[in-house]
Amino acid sequence: MTLHLSQSWSPEPEGTLGTLKLTLHNLSDQMLRPTQICYTSLCRIDETSEVTGGTVIRNQGSFVALVPDAHIPAGGCLNLTLTGLIYGARTRSQGVLTAWIVERDGSCIEATLDDLEAPDGTKRGGGKLWPEGQIDLPLGLLPWPSEVEVADWAEAPQLQPAPGAPREAFQIVAALHRRLFPDAPAPFSFSAGRPVAVRADASLPAEGYRLKFTPDDITLTHHGEAAQQHGLIALAQIAHAARSDGRFQFPASGQITDAPRFGWRGLMLDVARNFHPVATHLRLLDIMAWLRMNRFHWHLIDDEGWRMPSSAYPALNTIGATRAQDAALAPQYRDGPGGQAGFFSADDIATVLQHAETHGINVMPEVEMPGHSASLIAAIPDLRDPQEPNGYYRSVQGFTNNALNPGLPRSYEVAKTLLDEAIDLFPFDTIHVGADEVDLAAWEQSPTAQSFAAEHGLASTHEMQAYFLRDIQGHLAARGRRIAAWDEAAEGGGILPDTALLFAWRSKEKTAELMAQGYDVVATPGQAYYLDMIESDGWDACGISWAGVSTPEACYAYDPGDGLPDGPGRLLGVQAAIWSEYLDTTARINTVAFPRLAAVAEAGWTPQSAKSWPRFAALSRLAPQL
Repeated sequence: MTLHLSQSWSPEPEGTLGTLKLTLHNLSDQMLRPTQICYTSLCRIDETSEVTGGTVIRNQGSFVALVPDAHIPAGGCLNLTLTGLIYGARTRSQGVLTAWIVERDGSCIEATLDDLEAPDGTKRGGGKLWPEGQIDLPLGLLPWPSEVEVADWAEAPQLQPAPGAPREAFQIVAALHRRLFPDAPAPFSFSAGRPVAVRADASLPAEGYRLKFTPDDITLTHHGEAAQQHGLIALAQIAHAARSDGRFQFPASGQITDAPRFGWRGLMLDVARNFHPVATHLRLLDIMAWLRMNRFHWHLIDDEGWRMPSSAYPALNTIGATRAQDAALAPQYRDGPGGQAGFFSADDIATVLQHAETHGINVMPEVEMPGHSASLIAAIPDLRDPQEPNGYYRSVQGFTNNALNPGLPRSYEVAKTLLDEAIDLFPFDTIHVGADEVDLAAWEQSPTAQSFAAEHGLASTHEMQAYFLRDIQGHLAARGRRIAAWDEAAEGGGILPDTALLFAWRSKEKTAELMAQGYDVVATPGQAYYLDMIESDGWDACGISWAGVSTPEACYAYDPGDGLPDGPGRLLGVQAAIWSEYLDTTARINTVAFPRLAAVAEAGWTPQSAKSWPRFAALSRLAPQL
């Protein structure tokens, strides 16, 4: 290794988000003469930032390329200073993530990295705040049920389907348990054990089930196929805990009565920022089923990558799905010069959908528009107004001119074609279209957009976005689909509430505001349910911090239904989110997602009055991870 980078961040100068100082050390005995210095970092700059030591030639998202002012002498170093950041640092994981130089022949030398050095006086530490917890009953069941009436406990018996019970349903849950816990004793036998009878009862709440235990048998009563699986998974969980942890036992007599608090118990996975393979999805769906979550929100598209197949626009699966040093989309986050590439084929999607369906999980795709569209616009160049100057606005993630232009008929044509492709791939009745974080300066210097706005009486970026989205909403409605979007879709006049589902990510107050306007809402607050947020306050905490610190206990304590209006809109449920800027591996997802994923699962299922943080802290250690 011939190149090493050290880095530090300071909050000065006052009134900015700080200064990033980089030092490239040449560890070889020969001078290095780079034509470019490249790096990726969550500390971002824009055109107003001051850079010394080099000249910026490309600044896209988290990627920066500079032409250095000098060579790097043998055994010497080169200093770069970037002042006036537009995104600062709160932890060591928010500095430079990868760095390299480009030599005259085009080859690259990658640098090893120091951690981002903290300013003097910065609080160190930042580990996981996850106590051992304490159980009040020896019942290993998570999410915790609505009612537990069990007085007698015993060792876990072997369980088998009673005559006439649906053996395939037992087999599905047995296979789920085997995948999640390959070395643990199987919860069900098909030849011996205490019989488990299964009966339907439509008088139970939707997705509700009841488990009645006697010394001789067990009866699972359920309302519907989903409830039947919930009850069998609950039995498998109880048996698994009793066999694997001495704190837990199996009910000898009594009953458990259970039903979910909300119908929507979701998890979003972002695969645009960092691509994750099908195998990771299947494992994640298994964990969701084990935690009785039933909606998988698949964030397939963003500025950094297009992951959905397209036969109408095949360049989306080459240009739009590829990041590299010399590609239209630059490397991002933890990419090296070779970047990354990938999208899901129709067969991949069918595999994910089949696995989800087996476990009662609906899959909702997100086809991001009109903002967060850098990958789409890179692949289909005629989506730009040729008279709109490039780079006059920059999104919060650092991309310029990244929104579909509502003044161009081509924008509607492409958007509707892509939504039709999503409809063909995904049977779920709701399609998410994004609609978040369009920069307020978007389209202000597009003559086409401004002419369009004047013609239709639109006075702002929000109103232009709302016009675009209402047109898209009508298109989806004509094809029997409901539009879903982030909460910004209500701004500027907004989409129509009667065929819309909004995801409130900014605050509980936003959830209340949307409901008062008549929207059905899913609560997905960044400050509580975004699993990429740091879990503790300290320089060594892992993750991103724009929404603050979300400790496991605070995540668990958050009540999405507290303080909301009676209507006219409804709170349909809750959703966790795994945004992947920092989370490029399953190990990193595991580090930050647990136990908070289980906390959101319990928020969606368990009545607030039945929750207990000490008990959850203990039980959540039994939950499987990726």
